[in-house]
Amino acid sequence: MFTHSAYGHTYLFRFNIDGKDTKRGDYIRPYRESTVNSPVKDPKSLDLRCRTDKMDAKATKNLTLTAGKPFGLEFHEGDEDTTRFIEPAHRGPGMIYLAPLESNGEGPVWFKIFEKGYDPETKLFFTQILMKSKGKMEFTIPEDIPGGDYLMRTEFIALHTADKEYKSSSKGDGAEFFPNCAQIKLISEGTAKPKGYEIPGIYTTKDPGILFNLWDKYDSYEIPGPPLYSEDLEVTPVDQESEKPEEKPANPKPTTKTKKPCVRKNKRRYK
Repeated sequence: MFTHSAYGHTYLFRFNIDGKDTKRGDYIRPYRESTVNSPVKDPKSLDLRCRTDKMDAKATKNLTLTAGKPFGLEFHEGDEDTTRFIEPAHRGPGMIYLAPLESNGEGPVWFKIFEKGYDPETKLFFTQILMKSKGKMEFTIPEDIPGGDYLMRTEFIALHTADKEYKSSSKGDGAEFFPNCAQIKLISEGTAKPKGYEIPGIYTTKDPGILFNLWDKYDSYEIPGPPLYSEDLEVTPVDQESEKPEEKPANPKPTTKTKKPCVRKNKRRYK
């Protein structure tokens, strides 16, 4: 049982591979001993990288994943899988990054492979979608990502206090960041060469998606940080009201497609 978990926050709990749950914390860089799920407030802090006390590449074993094959991720507020994903007011975007494991996350090595922010049609942030799915999502690493060992960084940004800029003298203000890193071994024949970025370094306290008034009227939201490595993205939302694996929706949800000139076409799914 966690003795230092904070109310309302979240962290990467476990994975689901081929329908089987991994143990809590397996393959994930060790959680911070102080408060497991407390946010990072300063976007310049090294904690923004993986929110861990131990940035040691040998700290955990590697999870084998195959590019193009879906797998599950699960996020929770507390130390039991029955706890909710996050406090409802903690609305905001979600992202996934990769970096070569040998880099240990240092330098301009991180590239973004997933992002989901605000949908003006449903008027929902990505965190609100995960609340409905009880913190569970399904994701597929694009097939053109080269095989090898990686750090996989998941991140959510909560915007409930983002209407005021974070300053060291007012630590209660500003967005809240919830990153975690897992170690994976990716099986792939991909040859893409994504541009890398440094973390910390992808955000400033004044970025439009970091300094944002959630409590004012808005009809759009600019996801902060670097762009996706690919310019052709297809995302298919899936109804997660029922958790029974044998039950499938009679009418699949329509696919939302964002197209820009690109020779690649990758499918990514989340639940």
